Amino acid sequence: MKRFAFLISFILGFPELLMAEMVPRNDFSTYTEDANSKVGFSKDYFSFSFFYGGSLGPPSGSFIDAEKDYDHNLLNRIQMGEVKRNIVGMPAISTYDRPIYQSTGLYGIELESGWTDYIGYGFTFQGQSVQAVRQRVQKQIHFALNEDVTTLPKDVQVYSDISALTFLSAHLLPKHKFDPYIKLKAGISFPTSDNIHANSRDDYFARNSAMTNGRAYSWGIGIGANYHANSKYFYMVEFYKQSTRIYSDQFTGRILNTFYLQLGVGIRLALNN
Repeated sequence: MKRFAFLISFILGFPELLMAEMVPRNDFSTYTEDANSKVGFSKDYFSFSFFYGGSLGPPSGSFIDAEKDYDHNLLNRIQMGEVKRNIVGMPAISTYDRPIYQSTGLYGIELESGWTDYIGYGFTFQGQSVQAVRQRVQKQIHFALNEDVTTLPKDVQVYSDISALTFLSAHLLPKHKFDPYIKLKAGISFPTSDNIHANSRDDYFARNSAMTNGRAYSWGIGIGANYHANSKYFYMVEFYKQSTRIYSDQFTGRILNTFYLQLGVGIRLALNN
């Protein structure tokens, strides 16, 4: 009798037990779907990232052209005999008449927030520099105040800056792991240099060759993609070209163009609601 009563109770209670087992599975599916929807860019997106960019080519623009004019003029002065002696008192010759200018890299941090599911905005804080390997003329007090040319080329920094830029971004595939985008940036830069020339000849009455009152405006475009490994972390690769219009006491409005391949990693600080 007891076995019969137990059997009836089991039959009547089994549907309720089955439904109870089904509820957690439904909740788990909903949780998984919500978690997946948090991957990628959206209007509730907010992230922090840091990056480093390697140069894809030599810098260009009127800033570099002016420095190369100095190098070319120096070579002509050596060949014409205007620069009489080098530092050891022998006739000056050009041991290095093809100077090299190279961007040494771009580094920075970035904050980005979603405006809509397709449009974002943010701020970038970054720095870059340009190195040169070249000869130069210097004034010496020996040999009847002759001009000396450095016997060997020297590696010097001709430009360095720190920039604060704001940007707008367009994301083509929101809420996807693969997140291609385009960024337009603009802002201000604070340039410095210890080895720049106001013109194609050295002014030996101005002993300081450092840039003074350096200021600049910068703008650029980036094309790249983020890969959101999960809802928290992502990786980025970007091709970025920047132009900087530089002003100082030595010159007005010289342009520096640089082109980089950037790699970075970021963390997402906010998820979708």
